Amino acid sequence: CVHFSETQEQMLDAAMDVIVRDGLDSTSMRAVAEEADVSLGLLSYHFEGKEKLVVAAFQRATERLMQLIADRMAEVGDDPRARVKAALRSWFDPEFSDPQHLEMWLAIWAVSRTNDEVAVAERDLYDRCAAQLNAAIKDVDRSLSPDAVGRRTTDVLALQNGLWINWNRWADEDALERGLQLCESIAFGDVT
Repeated sequence: CVHFSETQEQMLDAAMDVIVRDGLDSTSMRAVAEEADVSLGLLSYHFEGKEKLVVAAFQRATERLMQLIADRMAEVGDDPRARVKAALRSWFDPEFSDPQHLEMWLAIWAVSRTNDEVAVAERDLYDRCAAQLNAAIKDVDRSLSPDAVGRRTTDVLALQNGLWINWNRWADEDALERGLQLCESIAFGDVT
């Protein structure tokens, strides 16, 4: 869990706005400073260059996504099946699911292939989502072996990633609902 000061959060919000609006390649320290209404020197003091800023912005987006998932799961109470459904559906919240965010996440995934810090942050997000979903699936059926839970989690996350891309590209509500139902069926063991 990464913690940022109020000033850093303001800068990271601006960075995300610039990344989403202009794309990762066009994002610059100067553009972020202007968006955040801070001096370039202050931004550079907190983040040593665009790379560090992008990593921090991604980490902040990760924290927000993880909190959203946890909140949605808590809202439905203790029913394990409802918690799995809430977790799966939270990834499609409008805050994180639109064409601009798709562009941002795709750019971050691409950068993660050549930038070790971004790769670590991206892997951390995957691992945290997997652990959260793994625990929720295990709660549905405590008799499952760790391997069985792990396979279900991996299968659901693979399908979920494709579904998320499809949803953000085409906004097909019927396909989203069918895909979410399939994810739930895999998580609950109705489909093997």
